[in-house]
Parts: sequence; C-alpha cells; structure tokens
Amino acid sequence: MTQTLTKIRPEAALPSSPPRHYKWWRTALELTILLPLGVLLLEGGFNLAGVGEEEFLEPDATLGVRHIAGKKVVWRLEGYSDESFNSAGLRDSEHPISKSPAVYRVALLGDSATEGMQVPLGDTYGKQMERLLNAGGGLGGKPVEVINFGCSSYSNGQELLQLKHQVLAYSPDLVVMMYNRGDYVENIRDPRTLKAEPRPYFYRDAAGSLQQDNAVMEANKHLYKRQPLTEFLRKNSRIYGVLSHLNLALSLNEPMYAKLKNSLSKKLDRAAAATNASYKQTYPIQDVWQVTESIVKETGSICARNGAKFMVVCFPNIVNDNDYKNQIKRLQSLSDPLKYAFADLTYPFMYSADAKTLFLKYHFSSAGHKLAAEKIAAVCSASK
Repeated sequence: MTQTLTKIRPEAALPSSPPRHYKWWRTALELTILLPLGVLLLEGGFNLAGVGEEEFLEPDATLGVRHIAGKKVVWRLEGYSDESFNSAGLRDSEHPISKSPAVYRVALLGDSATEGMQVPLGDTYGKQMERLLNAGGGLGGKPVEVINFGCSSYSNGQELLQLKHQVLAYSPDLVVMMYNRGDYVENIRDPRTLKAEPRPYFYRDAAGSLQQDNAVMEANKHLYKRQPLTEFLRKNSRIYGVLSHLNLALSLNEPMYAKLKNSLSKKLDRAAAATNASYKQTYPIQDVWQVTESIVKETGSICARNGAKFMVVCFPNIVNDNDYKNQIKRLQSLSDPLKYAFADLTYPFMYSADAKTLFLKYHFSSAGHKLAAEKIAAVCSASK
C-alpha cells in the first residue's frame, strides 16, 4: 500500500504576523510613554548638572527685549554667576518703586557691561559703588541706593526709552549711562531696508528733532505676540536653555553656522521677506553721531525735567582704538554745554599695574568692576 506524504513548508508552521495596525498602535503607545519620560529624565539630568539656565531675555514690544522677571540664571559663557533677576526684571536685589526722601537714589543705564552677568551680583560696579559711597558718608548727606537697570545688547536709544518707561518711576536723583564703543552704531539702522535686529531705532527729521523708528519691530510683530508655550519653556525648561545657549555660542563663534542660520531664516520667514521687499525708505541715511548726540541730549533733558542729575561714563579704551577715542572726546566735549558729569574709565584701567586682571574676555572681572566703581564714585562725590 502506497502512503502519500504531504510536505509541510516551514513558514506554514509559524504563527501569522500580527496585523500592521497593531504594530503602529504599539509604537505610538511606546512613544507616548517614553518621549515624555525621556524629556523629564533629560531635564532632571541638566538640573543635576547645573546647566540650561542661561536664558534670561524675552521679547518686549516697547524696548525690543527685556529681562525675564524672577528668572534664576547660572551664567558660564564668560565668567560665572548664579543669581535670580528681581521681581521687576532687574539684575539687582529688590528695590521698592517709591523712594524715601531720606535716600539718594542712583539709576544705572547700560548694556552687558553694566548688567554684569559675568560676576556675582555683589561684585558688579553698581553694588561696589553703593558700598563705597555709603562708606564715604553718602551723597548730599543721604545714604545711597544704586539700582542696576543694565541689560545685554541695549543701545543708547533703548536706554532712553527705558528711562521714560521704567526708570523714572523710581524717582532717581542721579542717572548714570555707561557708553560702550558700539553703542552709536546700534542707535540707527539703514533706512533703505528692514534687515536689522528687531529693536527701536532713532533718526533726526528735517528739523533736527529726534524721532523713533519702529519699522523693524512692526515687520517682526509676530515676535511680540503672546506665545504661552514658548514663554513657559523659556522660563522653566533646561533643555530649551541648553539649545538657546548653544545657538548663541555658535552664532558668536562659528561664522559658517551664523551664515547658514541667516540663510535658513530668510527662507522660512517669507512674510518678513515680502514685507522687506515692499518697504519704502521713509527718511534719509543718518549721521550716527548726530543721532547719538541727540539721544544723549534728550536723556539729559528728561533727567533735568524730572529733578535728576545725569552722568555719562565711557567704557575703557584699553586697546587705544582711534575711532573709540574720538567718540569719547565728543562725549566729553558735550558734557559742559549739556551740563552732565563725565567719566572716562580708560585711564585708571590703562594705568593699572596689571590690566589683564581687570577683564575676563570682553567684560569686567570682579577687579575691573571694583576699579570702575572707584572711578564713578569719585566723580559722583566731586559733582554732588
């Protein structure tokens, strides 16, 4: 009798594969669980490592940018500091807005040199100057309170607006503006294009009056709309802070990265590009010094109208840059006719026994802040 054998294929013995929709569902579930967990673990890791807290600026429709009020910042890009901005967004201790008549109040305007993120708060020239003046008996027979309004990247024009919209509410007796080499360029823009950093700019009209130019901010008005998620991440996320800090470091130090970033931004922001293409020049190209002098004059006039003295302090020209030397001379020549006090930090820094210890890279070290405080305090005492 013949027996018929049936050949069984190996694949027929294997269980059938699960439906594809089941695999997709399982993968989606895993991602839903694992991604948030991974983010939390990364946030926790950055927290333990003490990184991701360098983010401290947010958009502002009046000033361009401002400090994030109450934000804790650990700064490592140059030097080191670990403090929180106060409730008004100042890199300072808390100060009441109302001023006691028994106190002499000094308001500091400036950019990152005044802000002083590179050193502990107590080492900034504002805090050291306050201690020096009070140790010497104060000013006008009153104890001195110094309030630091300095903010990274601010131009003199932004400082003028900050004086109007924030500083005057504190009723200062003296306003000190720290002038830096690049300030006069930041006050104006090329009126033929909107390709400029979003901030308020200034120009002089045909009558020579100072006017504000918000065209670049208007072209980028999407930046100033409320974005709750971005605001939350900026204030709370270490990952956001690390990525933002990495972007800043690469933009400053890697020309190729900056070029690619600008190229990508132009392609993505077609609306801004269309706005720029249709923009029409509304005023002539400006003389940088005429505009800067008008800003300084207006700042001094506002101070005088509000019962405050005004002082201009120039960041030290230790590299003996001829262009900056001329800027300092022009500001000094204005001090008598415009009746403001003036201090050039170049000479105490140039004559220091070891000038290298006064700077970190671009900014004052704690020793540099101390020398600046001594010079400014001396001029304050002499002109009280």
